[in-house]
Amino acid sequence: MPLYQNMPVNDPYSWWLCFRASLGDGVIILAIWAIGAVLLRRVHWYELRRPASVAILLLSGAVIAVGIELHALATDRWAYTELMPLLPIVDVGVSPFIQLLLLPWISMVLAGRKSGVNRSELKRSDDS
Repeated sequence: MPLYQNMPVNDPYSWWLCFRASLGDGVIILAIWAIGAVLLRRVHWYELRRPASVAILLLSGAVIAVGIELHALATDRWAYTELMPLLPIVDVGVSPFIQLLLLPWISMVLAGRKSGVNRSELKRSDDS
């Protein structure tokens, strides 16, 4: 919250806004999963540990993060405080950018562990 203007930590409305944003992050993670599922034609694409899977995961998160931030800043949905470090060239916050690289990655790793898919079966289907 200290990285964004008009987001006092002691204000319940600030917490409500962060909660809503976290629901949006969940939708974004599902969108990244769907992008990978369509491009790689596998529901469990995040389990494959292939360069294409990693590229889709990271590039999707990066493009979505930059797009959301540029749009939100241009339409005055939010503004940064002087505490927010900015990415060079695109001038968007480092925090939301890194967040959309890490959250999908962590979510996919956890989903892979919980899915019960046998990695050797995935390897065999990859080889054929």
